[in-house]
Amino acid sequence: MTRITRSEMVFAARYLSIGALSLLLGTTTLHGGEWASWRGPEQNGNVREKAVVTKWSPDGENLLWKTPEGGRTTPLVMNGRIFYIGPVGDGECLQERVICVEADTGKTIWDYHFNVFFSEIVANRVGWTALAGDSETGNVYAHGTGGEFICFDRDGKIVWSHSLTEEYNRISGYGGRLHTPVVDEERVIVSFLNTNWGNQARPAHRYVAFDKRTGDVLWWSEIPGVAVDTTYSCPVVTVVDGRRQLICPAADGVVYGMEARTGRILWSFKLTKMGCNSSPVVDGKLVYVSHSEENIDNTMMGRLVCIDASKSGDITKTGEVWRLDGLDAGYASPALANGRIYHIDNSANLHCINARSGEHIWKFKLGRVGKGSAVVTADGVIYAGEQNGVFWILRDAGDKCEELCKIAFQGPDQTVDELYGSPAIVGGRVYFMTRYGMYCLGAKGQVPETEPIPPMPAERSGGGQKAVTAHIVPGDVTLAPGATLQCAVRLFGDSGARIDGPTPKVEWTLSGVKGEINADGVFTASPDAWFSAGTISAKVGDLTAAARIRVSPGLPIKEDFENMTEGAVPPGWSGVMGKTKIVSRDGSKAFVKLAEKGKPSPVWKMRAYMGQPVPAGYTVQADMLGTVARKRFRPDMGIINARYELVALGQQRELELSRWRDEPAHALRKRVPFEFKPDTWYRAKLVVDVNEGKALVRGRIWPRDEKEPEGWTIEFEDPCPNLAGSPGLFVYSNGTTDKSDGPEVYFDNLMVTNNE
Repeated sequence: MTRITRSEMVFAARYLSIGALSLLLGTTTLHGGEWASWRGPEQNGNVREKAVVTKWSPDGENLLWKTPEGGRTTPLVMNGRIFYIGPVGDGECLQERVICVEADTGKTIWDYHFNVFFSEIVANRVGWTALAGDSETGNVYAHGTGGEFICFDRDGKIVWSHSLTEEYNRISGYGGRLHTPVVDEERVIVSFLNTNWGNQARPAHRYVAFDKRTGDVLWWSEIPGVAVDTTYSCPVVTVVDGRRQLICPAADGVVYGMEARTGRILWSFKLTKMGCNSSPVVDGKLVYVSHSEENIDNTMMGRLVCIDASKSGDITKTGEVWRLDGLDAGYASPALANGRIYHIDNSANLHCINARSGEHIWKFKLGRVGKGSAVVTADGVIYAGEQNGVFWILRDAGDKCEELCKIAFQGPDQTVDELYGSPAIVGGRVYFMTRYGMYCLGAKGQVPETEPIPPMPAERSGGGQKAVTAHIVPGDVTLAPGATLQCAVRLFGDSGARIDGPTPKVEWTLSGVKGEINADGVFTASPDAWFSAGTISAKVGDLTAAARIRVSPGLPIKEDFENMTEGAVPPGWSGVMGKTKIVSRDGSKAFVKLAEKGKPSPVWKMRAYMGQPVPAGYTVQADMLGTVARKRFRPDMGIINARYELVALGQQRELELSRWRDEPAHALRKRVPFEFKPDTWYRAKLVVDVNEGKALVRGRIWPRDEKEPEGWTIEFEDPCPNLAGSPGLFVYSNGTTDKSDGPEVYFDNLMVTNNE
């Protein structure tokens, strides 16, 4: 049994919830539960039940079932079912899956596969995020490697979805650092780095809250600092002094406290010079968070810090309760249980720390690489994995750690069966996955002693509060020309609570977008709006709010850019800010991808999306002209259709047709010789037809002033087809540097039409 010191008991009395204190004092009841988020019901790796499984064997002891469908993350347990995300397939058909199995047997109930696209994340990071579950609706939410954000019902039906990459220009990087969604009340929240049209032109780390039932955008929150890198720290929700907060370690190395219902930043704490990846844990007003990079105020690497979240503003100097320098825990997230922090560092050392004082109690070596996070039971049993395929069961013996069980896994062909995720523990059963297997451990007939999970502290009611924040819902919308939208205003008080009741008089105005809005908040897009984007604003007393709105036509699309403003960018297009503009070229207007020196490397590449994804079965055609820089650097330029890309490679003198072209080993790719002449217009055409579970993808390119050839320049058949995607344009500006401009690319006469 775990021995709790007197000082830890005093700490529990001051800071822990009533339920946690009663657990320490020995009160137990029988209670069933769920594991609807990756760190458990309290978002902290704490299990309010005593351990049933303290040893097991892959040969059968306490192994209830095993399946070969593994992954790299943590499963969810909801209503007798297990849900998880992972990779599936191999070679050119490597995909991602969301799978649902029976909790009692491991039998598959449903299994949804989808492709990866437009991401530099490599194959061994596919399926890196965890799912998020909603106990109220039974829905589960997946953030895929390619940027698909999907809401499934419990039976696998898609309720709604967004393409974060094509709609909002999500930036993924290559290391797999993507954000696991968080469900809170009516919201499902996710974050990513992006730069988009309008007021999102600045590259930044942004959080977005969607309505969990409809997928409507409720709010955006932009991190004010400069994003250093992509990150995967998952926020947690807590209530401090009656205010519901979202605790967010961000890509600028700062921890933020936001109002959960509005995204308004309440406080900030500078933690590190790099982005934050470890997720925080919270108890009451105390936030525990770590990193493994350089500290902001000394040269040591790594820190675990305890922050007082009841303060406001920049609390870097005033909000620190204690710190532990030199703890390089930048991947795993801490667990908070029984008044102690349990944290795995990057070298797979498990540390036990007094949560009150920050005193280091003991350390236990798990292996070589620490990525997964520990889970701890009420009686101090610890379940933890090490990346190189080792699963541990340990016990906190007070001043030391005791080994109870150690199992090492071997993958196919004498490889290591890696273990990245955390276990989920419900009803005495332990569910966890390796890369090549899902395991359920349990002791038949044994029911664990459990403690009810205490509710969050009470919030201050919005009644009687003065409104300090106003939002328009929906907050970010794409409409077709002539379509209508009902807008509404929501008001929130100083505590972040929503103020119910009739909304006072609203003054509605438009900026940028073509259309009309009436006194009731009904917006109607102009039938001739074509490409148009801007904001809808609402004024309620002294408060103002704005919603982003763009108008994008359905198929067919014919765009020669003559009606667009010279020097501007195409309104509402994603992926074009800071790197493109409308110019005059050869007697008419054209769309140019710039290649200016001194710009950061993400500007060198452009994927321009002109609207939301549409079903495959259409044709994209465009004229394009590439220049040459410093007499030798030619650009890569092409067109996009249903997430397939036809690209003329300037330096290689080849034409490439591809799906997931950024992945070196698993892209579906074909190349043929082709050399374009600089400063010469070419016409490119890309056709995608999906039939009987396969896609026929065909492309051709020819000089614009010549007759279109009858044959196809390049084509392939895809057995794992993309079924939808936004039409778009692609450029990579080879030879661009800090001191030298690269080659520019011009586009004109863009056409997108349905196939006959």
